[in-house]
Amino acid sequence: MGVDIVEAMCRFFTIERSDDKFLDSLSQRLNKLVVAAVNYHSLIQPGRTLHYKIYMGEKWQYPRLTDTSTINGSCTDTAGLQPIGEFDATSTVQANSVFSPHYFAGDMALIDRNVRYILLTPDDATDDDVALHRPMDSRKVQLYKKLETTAPIAFDYVREAMRSEREYHGTLPIPLYQPNTVEHVNAGVSHHPWVEVKPGPRVAGARKAVIIAMHWLQAGGAERWGMETIALAKQAGFLPIVLTDRDGQQPWITRPECEGALVMPLTQPLQDRVGDVPVLRALFEQFDIRGVVIHHCQWMYDNAWWVKKYFPDVKVVASLHIVEYVMQGGYPRESVAHDEWVDLHHVISPQLERWMVDTHSIDPAKVIDAPLVGLTVDSGDLTFKKRNDTSRLTVAFVGRITRQKRPEAFILVAKELEKARPGVFRFIMHGNGDMDAFVDKLITRHGLGDVIERRSIDTPVSSTYQDADALLVTSINEGITLTTIEAISAGVPTLSANVGSQQTLIPPQGLLRRMTQSLVHDAKHSLIHVLENEEDRRKLWETEQQRLESFSKKRSADSLFRDMFTEWSK
Repeated sequence: MGVDIVEAMCRFFTIERSDDKFLDSLSQRLNKLVVAAVNYHSLIQPGRTLHYKIYMGEKWQYPRLTDTSTINGSCTDTAGLQPIGEFDATSTVQANSVFSPHYFAGDMALIDRNVRYILLTPDDATDDDVALHRPMDSRKVQLYKKLETTAPIAFDYVREAMRSEREYHGTLPIPLYQPNTVEHVNAGVSHHPWVEVKPGPRVAGARKAVIIAMHWLQAGGAERWGMETIALAKQAGFLPIVLTDRDGQQPWITRPECEGALVMPLTQPLQDRVGDVPVLRALFEQFDIRGVVIHHCQWMYDNAWWVKKYFPDVKVVASLHIVEYVMQGGYPRESVAHDEWVDLHHVISPQLERWMVDTHSIDPAKVIDAPLVGLTVDSGDLTFKKRNDTSRLTVAFVGRITRQKRPEAFILVAKELEKARPGVFRFIMHGNGDMDAFVDKLITRHGLGDVIERRSIDTPVSSTYQDADALLVTSINEGITLTTIEAISAGVPTLSANVGSQQTLIPPQGLLRRMTQSLVHDAKHSLIHVLENEEDRRKLWETEQQRLESFSKKRSADSLFRDMFTEWSK
């Protein structure tokens, strides 16, 4: 089936041909964001004709596609913006249940003037643009940032104490999630009871589909695996319905995996009411949905009960990557709290499996460890990558520039090595994130502008591995990093903070103590050693390659999900 036909099937609206020219004039990303917004409103307002006003916002904003501002124009029309385009779109949805013509914010109905105000953002907008425009931080946050910049090693002791306390909290019992059902709410109130709204029967000839619920559509390890599951779903003959719940610029909406999928980045709050999730109700009426896969999507976790209440045979699978030190474990905590409605918890490391089963007593039959080795080069027949320059050693950092990845530790390692061996080491920081400005400031502060090369996510990561002689993982927390697997597969040895399940692939000689000061000390001495002892650099990689080969013998996530989708398609 051609992409054009599939794309046409994923439009739940019609517009005048002249208005289609406006959509075609937009960039690919902007076009897909507008189509996603109109699809959403068409699904929950079946048969209705709405007038759409499209606005271009600033780089420091996020798109507003489905939330209450699209009804009242608070981010666009009443903010003084002028639309860049307007059109009418008529929903082609044939509903089999009743959808309210009113839009609600909680229990309060909003005035609906038959207009939807859609805010877009420039294609070069980033999270960093948004972060830099936020209101002035509180004194506590200002002090935090000052200490982070001026005394990162000393401040790490404070963070370590906080981390230890949060890690302990992650071992405490996790309260189970209480869904906002009609029965639960009516049992606790004296006013007029809520009336249950049930989904209607599926439309005739509905296409088989799988919901892929993701965090957002941009770079990240969980997101890379999310995109892979979209591709696997298509290979199994499903229409992937891709939902996200986190504000973002959604640059990956243009990736090939999203072609032919129904993609809707959700911006909160939605038109969800007690016991009713209109967009899910519409999707389950329009498609033969066989399963739901959750990739770090809080909204989908919180609505999994609805799926299981009305469609108990639909499988719900949660894919988990890392035990966070915040919120009692992060998304693994949510998987435990929502376990009643989850059929399978997919984890990618032994550490996470132990946390789920041993610490929180999840049924072992519901937890499966299937690593993400399928996202990289096969572990067999790999070769060691010789140094490009025998007189220098190039050390790479690959990943998002965020707090979890601890980029300041990498910069401090560069500072110490440049002081110890001027001009002998070269450093590459490959990635972007909300700490970009902080990283640039720290590099300038330490006079390392000529020592550390910054590379954006637009640069192919393969080129960085081709240039690197060692990968340095400085993260505060991880599961098993994809970058470690990628580096080993590229013939590059890895030195890593001893966090998460990194020890699964990294032998003791490649592990660094977790505290920043200790990590910088260990990394400095280890990198000087491999600079001067090429054979030991080779031996480190060979040990890691052997561990990767052994690890790869486990059933991969790719294999697990391919078989799972095949079973669902029967």
